[in-house]
Amino acid sequence: MSLSSIRFTVRKRGGALGGQTIEQEVAAFDWGAFKNTANAEAFVKKAYYAAAQKLARELAEGKNQTEIHHLQTMESLIARSLKFTREEINEWCESRDWERAKFTIEREKAIRFLKENLPSLSSSDFTFRENLRERAAEIVAEVADLKADPIADFLFVKLSQEQKANNIFDLL
Repeated sequence: MSLSSIRFTVRKRGGALGGQTIEQEVAAFDWGAFKNTANAEAFVKKAYYAAAQKLARELAEGKNQTEIHHLQTMESLIARSLKFTREEINEWCESRDWERAKFTIEREKAIRFLKENLPSLSSSDFTFRENLRERAAEIVAEVADLKADPIADFLFVKLSQEQKANNIFDLL
């Protein structure tokens, strides 16, 4: 079995270890092996419902812009629960072969718009006006890696999930 290193900093309010950085070797994640591991399905099911409970509570409390559509499909629940940073999405944008995408407006202007706005999906669903969401999702799909591309999947779900009519741009 191979090992992988994890490193994280405990939040300041994290008790005795608050503010400290912890580094530890753990078993490397292998999806093929994981899904055949005893109790893997139970582990994932518990994690899934824990995420659903967290989102349901946020919805009831009116916190973090959580809306009912975040709970309506497995894809939207997972996308809402996953966290990709602005930096990770920026790196993804910089690594794309934008030539694979077909644009209906000036290519450079469209790419600049996407590079400026896609990273903000890390913290909000309301970055794109409704009329741009579908087209942006199509472009993300066109430039996604052919094999696994979790950031493209995340962006696609964020852009294609049904939105409530409280889009901040529509309110202005």
